[in-house]
Amino acid sequence: MESIDEERVNLNLNEIWKACRKIQDAIFRYGFDICAEFCPHDPKGKGLISESLFSAILGKYKRIIGLSDFELREVTDYFRLRDGRVVYKQFCKVVCSENHDKSQKKDLATGLEWNDPMHVNVIPRPEDRRQLCLVLIKIALVSHLPLKPYFQDYELISNNVGTVTVSHFSRVLHFLKIPVSDNDFLLLLKRYLKDSYMVNYVAFITHIESIIEYLKQRNLTDNAQQIVKDFPGCIIDLELPELPPVEGTNMAQRIFKDYCDHPKENRTDCDVVVCIQHQVYKNRVRIREFLEGFDLLHTGTVTINQFERALHNMGVGKFITQRDFQLLCYRYRDPIDTNRIMWRIFEDEVDRVFTVKRLEKTPLMQVQSPPKNIKEMPRVGSLDWQEVSEKTRDLCEEALRKIQIRIRNRRLHLHPFFKNYDKVNSGHIHCRQANQIFTTNGILLSNDELNALIDRYGNELGFNYTRFLEDADPAEYAIPKLMPPASMQTACLSFKNNAADTENEEYVIQLLTKAKRQAIVKSIPVIDFLQDFDRHREGEILEVDFRRGVDNADIKMTPKEMDTICKIFRSPKRACCVLYRDFCKALDEIFVQIETVAGDNEIIAVPLVHLANLDCVECFMNFEERTICSQALMKLARKPDEISNLSSVFKDFDRENCGTIRKNQLIRGLTVRDMHYMISSREFEAVFKCFGVQRGLDLEFNYREFLNILSIIYQNGQTKRNY
Repeated sequence: MESIDEERVNLNLNEIWKACRKIQDAIFRYGFDICAEFCPHDPKGKGLISESLFSAILGKYKRIIGLSDFELREVTDYFRLRDGRVVYKQFCKVVCSENHDKSQKKDLATGLEWNDPMHVNVIPRPEDRRQLCLVLIKIALVSHLPLKPYFQDYELISNNVGTVTVSHFSRVLHFLKIPVSDNDFLLLLKRYLKDSYMVNYVAFITHIESIIEYLKQRNLTDNAQQIVKDFPGCIIDLELPELPPVEGTNMAQRIFKDYCDHPKENRTDCDVVVCIQHQVYKNRVRIREFLEGFDLLHTGTVTINQFERALHNMGVGKFITQRDFQLLCYRYRDPIDTNRIMWRIFEDEVDRVFTVKRLEKTPLMQVQSPPKNIKEMPRVGSLDWQEVSEKTRDLCEEALRKIQIRIRNRRLHLHPFFKNYDKVNSGHIHCRQANQIFTTNGILLSNDELNALIDRYGNELGFNYTRFLEDADPAEYAIPKLMPPASMQTACLSFKNNAADTENEEYVIQLLTKAKRQAIVKSIPVIDFLQDFDRHREGEILEVDFRRGVDNADIKMTPKEMDTICKIFRSPKRACCVLYRDFCKALDEIFVQIETVAGDNEIIAVPLVHLANLDCVECFMNFEERTICSQALMKLARKPDEISNLSSVFKDFDRENCGTIRKNQLIRGLTVRDMHYMISSREFEAVFKCFGVQRGLDLEFNYREFLNILSIIYQNGQTKRNY
């Protein structure tokens, strides 16, 4: 237990130190003095301020620093005393004590001097380090093109500093014809993974270039860029297997099958009949209608070919193999004529899933339709989890534990990733798509662990992500609400009685929490929908108007829940009115926290929810769009602002001087400077999407960043001459 506690303490200290380094980096880059803002709130110079002031001051720079709410809480808790105050002087010593010598003009290679551009992870095992060295040497030998431009094109669009995503890293290796196996790729990620989900390509390229330079200086390669074989101490050759790419990444190659169909060679004839009963009950099939037409003489038998044709006509032939069909033929074979099948016995046995024949002779028999074994029968292709080996069960539990830790530490929301692939809302996706989602979110599992997950959640339709999320991420948002939730048991709310039940109080809190959650997710100012009904500004409106205003604000409540809320905020003066302002104040607690300064009568509103960044979902670009945008920018860079003076045209359109213009204004500006012919309509759409900014309900173009990028490309000489 002591070792576990020490690991948790080290984990928390690492998170706090990481947040402090972010703040140090922002102070170094932007030059603002965050420590000077604490002094006016501490006139006596004790070095202590309240927790709310500390969080509010630090929260103003949260977007600039890139600080999450979790990191902000961790830093505040670390510097907080038992009485609730925060030692801000100690915080200032940590983040502001180092001297920032900005007078020295140094070339900023990555833009972040305090983040080590050569950050790599330690590999403890000697055999893994040797394997990594062999992989890097082999990559250095097969790479005939410079690697840096392929990574920098991505960085120009995504604004990542020295890092790329795992998918793009694998995509570049595949594009350059550098084949890497699964285990070797995981070894590269283990070495160069940064911030748990990005790859430090600067360190990777530097190591590759160092290896190439070393081999050239020592004359260890021949003219074909192969290591010579006749010098002492020749390293062991390493053959990298060539694997076909799947969806742009070699990580998708796993040893599990394409379809989650577990073979069942040990099925008996009873198992085959049960499978047919399940499909017949599911599709409500009348077996007599498919077999009676072949028995023209009403003998109760058909030929084997006719029996097989009838099974396929009723839709159950695709669920049984040729071996299963032979078992059925042997079970229902006519003892007199072995070439015919007794279909009436087959019909009676299969129809037991609906009812029992000649039930009138046994009126006391209780019939269960369908039987319990048919009702609880798993889907075809799935593995019976009760009969799997203990090793497979342990591997699956270990994989689930890793995924749960990853979701909890990184605050991952996996449900939208699965929904993007599930276009028909079947609750299943392809097994390879599930593996790609794990890799995208930095969840690295071994082949055995992936196979164990497929065995548990795989079936004929693919990977059952609905049941997987229920086990791996049992949060409320991760479970699709296919059915309305069960009605909660609520007692009669009696507010006139002073001794109110705790269950009623919990139910009221749950109702307000439900309304707050909808208000914060949709960013709805509820008071704007209610105050129009209060013409005399009395603070209360009719109950009918209150219900209408809440419904117009898109806060979904059931009629029973609305009755409870109306009873809570009932006006004491008028029984037919509701105190809507009190209801809005209860909802505003999610946006602003009202606090009173100790010793003063001042009331301070501390914001709890800050403004979101300018990025939007509509501006997301895939790899193809980023490539098209990069080509278009290199074309437009032939006429930057220094030559075309585009900024003057765009400023004329930007009356409010907010830095954005509309789409039609962008094409008009390019036409005025005779630059519209340089790019096609598809490239124009990619450029507009790249520099798009959400303004209200429309998407506008950030021309300042656009002109800055054109100037950078022109100065670096990366313009495209021939097109």
